[in-house]
This record gives sequence, structure tokens and C-alpha cells, in this order.
Amino acid sequence: MHRLSATQHANLTGRRHARSHARGSAYAILFLGLVTPRSPLLAQGPPAPERRAHHALVFDDARQRILLTGGSSPRDGGQRIVYFGDTWTFDGSRWTQLDSTAAPMSGMRLFVDAARQVRSMGGFDGAAMSVLRTLVNGTWRVDDSPPELRAAEPGVAYDRQRQRIVLFGGSVDRNTMIEDTWEHDGTRWTRLGLASPPARSAHMMAYDARRNRVVMLGGIGVGRGNQPPGDLGDLWEFDGAVWEERTVSGGPSPRHSAGIAYDSRRGRTVIYGGINSSGRLGDTWSWDGTRWLQLARTGPPPRAMGYMAYDPRRDRIVLFGGRLGWPNDAADTWEFDGERWQQVLP
Repeated sequence: MHRLSATQHANLTGRRHARSHARGSAYAILFLGLVTPRSPLLAQGPPAPERRAHHALVFDDARQRILLTGGSSPRDGGQRIVYFGDTWTFDGSRWTQLDSTAAPMSGMRLFVDAARQVRSMGGFDGAAMSVLRTLVNGTWRVDDSPPELRAAEPGVAYDRQRQRIVLFGGSVDRNTMIEDTWEHDGTRWTRLGLASPPARSAHMMAYDARRNRVVMLGGIGVGRGNQPPGDLGDLWEFDGAVWEERTVSGGPSPRHSAGIAYDSRRGRTVIYGGINSSGRLGDTWSWDGTRWLQLARTGPPPRAMGYMAYDPRRDRIVLFGGRLGWPNDAADTWEFDGERWQQVLP
């Protein structure tokens, strides 16, 4: 793990850290929960998830639906943080809340394993979590919680060819990030003794099933000297043995907290939005292993944490919510057909 120096810590918690709050940084907002009372709420009124960020989406193979769970959102002008433990599915026209049981948390990552089980790794409920969970009959079962993997907003992807969970990065606290690569083989976690990319959090990771590679982009790096953590724009791929940095021109600007999804029909990883020092972003890009292509310049209003998942049944990427600006989160649903975005709800 990489620990920040005392000077870096002061930058994070002082004037520069306050500025990150104002622009909606995922790193800063996650740890606001450490000093802000929380009051978990469940969605009420119309059958749709409440506005939120720090949530997670995945395509549930068994239910043939997009599945959403967790997240958090500021309330009362940012004076308190609400954490969510609800779970929803989306069929292309409406959201349906599952009768599920889960502890409220945010900052987790979702994936589907070889047994078609929806699983969750990491999280935050006022402190970083290392919980590995499986959704079983509507209940989130806790399978493991190794203390050395406590992380909010980690990079997690499921390598279907090797049937391994791959984890890299994530924030342990304001001062510490995971800088090692870990794998779970279905039984236990193993730290891989290999050279890994620089430590980071709030980065984007997905599994490219056509090329059997984990793709990782951007995030928030570790500050150096008197400099606070900066936004990263590097692109890496992991084949199960080595990380390779891909240096390709013409790609997206450095950013963190973007939405990411793998489009299996077209064999490309798609990212949308995010945030950097210039503000919130609203562009859409794809990476096919050879080149970056900007797919759309317009779409949903610019945001951070506009998280999304690909629905292969309907050939649509589904996006829900995200942070429009502190303390304003969204509750809208959008779909991307490979060429253009369309708002579906509300």
C-alpha cells in the first residue's frame, strides 16, 4: 500500500481538499462520511431508485436484467450523507426493487462470475470495507472480508477465461491506497508478485472478453511532494501474467469516476463522463484494443460517477444517476445504442 506524506495529507485535508469537495471529487466525497452523520433511507414513492452516486450496476445473466445496488448521496445541502442498501433491476422500461437484504454501503464494484452469480467487492459505510458478497435469493451473503483489501472505489473485474476476480487499487483512507494486484480463485485471495501500475483510486476497470484482457484507465493518483493527488489518463491492460501500459494518442483526457462498460457485441470498452481539474465531463469514448474512438460528444448532462452496464439482450448500455455537482446527484436513466444517447427515465 502507498501512504501519503504528512505534507500530502495536509493538502488533502486543507484548502485543496475543500476545493475537491466543491467540484465533486469521488475521493473527497467518499471520505466525507467519516465526519458526517449518516441516515440510511430506502427509496419511496415512484418505483425507481433515489438520486445517488457511488452506486454500482451490472448485467445479471440469470435475471436477464440490469441490476443496481448501493450508493450514497448528500442531503440537507451536504450536511449529511445517506447510504443505500437497496437493490433494483431494469428491464428497459422500468425499475423494479428486489425484496433484498443488505447493509447500506457505497463505493463497491459489481461483477458476474462463471456460475452466473452477481457478486460485489469493496465498499464504504463511513470507513473502507473489504467485503466480498454474493447475491443469493435476494440476500447479499458475505463470503469474505480480508482486512488487507479494505478499499473504497477499487478496480475490480472478473476474468472469465481464467475464472479469477482481479482487484487493483482503491482508497483505504485519506492517506493510503492499494498498490498491488490481487486475485481470487474462488477460494482465497492471493497477492500477485508482479510489477503493477502506479497506485490509484476511482479508476475504471472492465474485462474485455474478446481479447481476454482486463482494461484499466485513469483514476486519482498519489500526490508527490507538496503536490496533491492528480487525475490520471494512462491506459493499462492485464493478461493474467503482466500489466502492459498502452500508449496510444488521441484518447480521452485524464479523469476519474467515469462510467465504464464492456460492449460484447462490438468488442469494445466504453467510457462516459467522469471528472478532472477542468470539471465534470460528458463525452463518450471506446477502446477496442488498438485505438480510441470518440463515439459521442453529447448525451447525458456531464457528471461524475454516472455508472453503467451493458445489456447484451437489448444491445444497450444503461446509465443511472451520478453526481452533477456537490451536493446534487441525479436519478435519471439513459441508454446508449452504440451511436447516440437517449433518456429513458424519468
